Amino acid sequence: MKQRVISGVFIALITVVAAYFGGVILDTVLAFIGIWGSYEFTRVRKKDFDVILFAVMVVTVGLLVVFNGKAMPILLLEMLVLLTIAVFDEKENFDDVAATFLMSALLGYALYFMRHFQHIDKFLFGYVLIISYLTDVFAFQVGIKFGKHKLNPRVSPKKTIEGSVGGWFFGCAISLAWAAIFKFFGMSPTLFVVASLFLPLVSEIGDLVFSLIKRHYGVKDFSNLIPGHGGILDRMDSHIFCMVLFGVLMSLFV
Repeated sequence: MKQRVISGVFIALITVVAAYFGGVILDTVLAFIGIWGSYEFTRVRKKDFDVILFAVMVVTVGLLVVFNGKAMPILLLEMLVLLTIAVFDEKENFDDVAATFLMSALLGYALYFMRHFQHIDKFLFGYVLIISYLTDVFAFQVGIKFGKHKLNPRVSPKKTIEGSVGGWFFGCAISLAWAAIFKFFGMSPTLFVVASLFLPLVSEIGDLVFSLIKRHYGVKDFSNLIPGHGGILDRMDSHIFCMVLFGVLMSLFV
């Protein structure tokens, strides 16, 4: 537990510094997340580490972050490359390349939106981060004290309906208050009402999705990079889904 707390404080400090100062610091953090996250996902399967799939995923994620305006041709090219690999490399099959394609798009878009939100306003970036963070913290605390009914034991045996509701409530209320304090960052208040209602739910779904991936591959954590926490993807699961959905909502409301 002590190790987990120390690691958590260290991660929080890096996050705050990167979010506040942006620039090279943020880009370095995002680059590390993209590279190591690609490594974790490539190696999580119970087979030899595939350098080719790793390279394709890293390049795709990097291109999506830097050239997101060209996202469609980037993803189409990756799809063609991955399908070609499946045809000529007998070690890979359709499931392998399809999973790589899906995770490349998800991770690439999430990192792009992190960079984009911070460029708009560092406290807007903080708004999206605290939703997933607070939802997770309060879901755990409420679940420990009041949880009786399992949420989805097939995917995550410890999560409860009570914890999920508590995480949603506090994530929604505190994030909406955060947005109001900063006068909704000069944007439509409706955007933040909708986001504060739905992002905590998406945060919890993201957590469950990554738990499903780990169960599918028969692993407890994506890696042991962060003592007491697991890997980058173990810590980024909720953030990834929140960043992507908020990016979608901004495209609709702004």
